[in-house]
Amino acid sequence: MNGFIKYISILALFCLTSCQNYYFLKEQRVESDNHSYSKFKLYFDQGKNQIDFYTYGDYVYNKVDKQYIYFTSSEMRKLLYHNIPQNYTEQFLFMYTYQPTFSNILGFYYKGVSIEEVKKRYSGIPHKEDLNQVFSRYSFGKFQVFDLFKKVDGGVIRFVAINNPNYPKDPDYKKFNKEINDMFFENNNLLWDGYVEPLN
Repeated sequence: MNGFIKYISILALFCLTSCQNYYFLKEQRVESDNHSYSKFKLYFDQGKNQIDFYTYGDYVYNKVDKQYIYFTSSEMRKLLYHNIPQNYTEQFLFMYTYQPTFSNILGFYYKGVSIEEVKKRYSGIPHKEDLNQVFSRYSFGKFQVFDLFKKVDGGVIRFVAINNPNYPKDPDYKKFNKEINDMFFENNNLLWDGYVEPLN
């Protein structure tokens, strides 16, 4: 009996780590939608904290269409742990568009991780930082990655955006870069503490 319980425990742990798909479809609540823009309430730390997040109206958040999801679970897991070895506490965001030039965007909360730890981890990677934030853009495998961190009560939140690596009409990533700059530094400029220049 003890052997069976041990087997079930190992199997459950394996599923938690290897069966995870990052297609987060809950707790992303649309507050308003006027076809051009959508406003979301994103909840984290077991619902104790929330932020407003604004997107263009074509971002999809409530269903999965795998042809517009550019990463595998294994690739995302490696990306997340590449610079930050700690486990994230919660995922609070997943969205994408039907436009092949644009990105997949995910959001995570790391309880107990300080922004100072993040700065140390990114010291060897091109980035911008101020007192409470870190912004980085880099290549990881076949992807262009935007990594954005912000200090919050009890830890940090992290936004990860990746491009479509198989789209041949954006070899210099100009369209992808513009989309991310518009999304994060124009539409969501109030999310950051003070004015932040785009990463490119």
